[in-house]
Amino acid sequence: MIRLNLILGLIILGITGASGQQIFSNNKYPLVDFRPPLDIVPPALAGSFGELRANHFHSGIDFRTNQRQGYPVYAIADGYISRLRVQNSGFGLALYINHPNGYTSVYGHLQRFSPKIAQQVKSIHYQKK
Repeated sequence: MIRLNLILGLIILGITGASGQQIFSNNKYPLVDFRPPLDIVPPALAGSFGELRANHFHSGIDFRTNQRQGYPVYAIADGYISRLRVQNSGFGLALYINHPNGYTSVYGHLQRFSPKIAQQVKSIHYQKK
């Protein structure tokens, strides 16, 4: 069955509370400065972090998209793309952003990458062939 909705898997690695921030960076980075990755109001979750699955704990936050595809996905804060991943399972198309505070946000289950990123993925793919 083909899912009609795009599920955005968002994982914020390294968030262990306010004291955990000191492990990665001396910078104070207020948690309230994160923006939602989708402009859907109100946001609704399809899966939560740590939720028990058949053989693992869910490692992200999945947002409902009201059975629509193609919503733009935004970085939750400034940073740089540190990794791109293409898989047939798991996250599927995924993009990792490293933020100045030491956090990494992961955007998975993406329908497609932006044209500029897709071209980079394509060129790396052909370099490996």
